[in-house]
Amino acid sequence: MNDFKIWGWDKKPRTMLRYIKAGDIFCFKLDNQNYCFGRIVIKFIVGHIAEIFDIISNSPDLSEAKIRNAHRMIDPVILDSYLLFDRKFEGDWRIIGHQQNYSPNNMQNVYFTYGIEPWFKKVDISQNETLISEKEAESLPRVSPLNDYHIKQLMKNFNIKLNVH
Repeated sequence: MNDFKIWGWDKKPRTMLRYIKAGDIFCFKLDNQNYCFGRIVIKFIVGHIAEIFDIISNSPDLSEAKIRNAHRMIDPVILDSYLLFDRKFEGDWRIIGHQQNYSPNNMQNVYFTYGIEPWFKKVDISQNETLISEKEAESLPRVSPLNDYHIKQLMKNFNIKLNVH
């Protein structure tokens, strides 16, 4: 079993980029009343790949039990971790805990794409690359780090309903 350490919202308002690592649990303000949670999966080419949990709360407090029972709200994304956690240019995102010995799971079909015709490539979370067609590239998210605005737009695009805990 993996051990969780949750230190909460107020302990670390800012985390420098070099200290962000796989297994970090984060929280961000969705709006004036609600908070969302997620986990850093792995450091990537640009930013960090993260999963956003299906936990929305009116408090930034989170228990180990909630993390263990959480599912992904949206497909894994590449976060602009420098802007969100280190520089804090937009939104309010904070590392609030860490899962010791975290190992990514259910990531075998997670790919991102980059390139131009005829050299489109898809890349997995381990940064293994494969040449692909333009059609396949159009179906995958770009290797591009997302900011606060983009994450909230993605959540809206997936018709996320606020089920506040």
